[in-house]
Amino acid sequence: MNTATYPLICHADGQTFHEGEPVTLADAQVMLNDAIADGRVEVGSFLRVETDLLVIEPPDADPGT
Repeated sequence: MNTATYPLICHADGQTFHEGEPVTLADAQVMLNDAIADGRVEVGSFLRVETDLLVIEPPDADPGT
C-alpha cells in the first residue's frame, strides 16, 4: 500500500505554506501543529485534503466542504 504524499501545502487564501519535498499527511499535521505553537497559524486551523495538495483552513471554515 502506498502512502499518499503532498508536495504542496497552502493556506485557504492561496499563500504557500510548504512547497518541495513531498510530505505525508501525518508530517503535514506535525508541521501545522508547530506553526500553531509558533504563532504563525491561527489556533484551530485544520488541514483539508485535496487530490494533490493540502489546504490549511481557518478555524471558522466549514470542515464539511
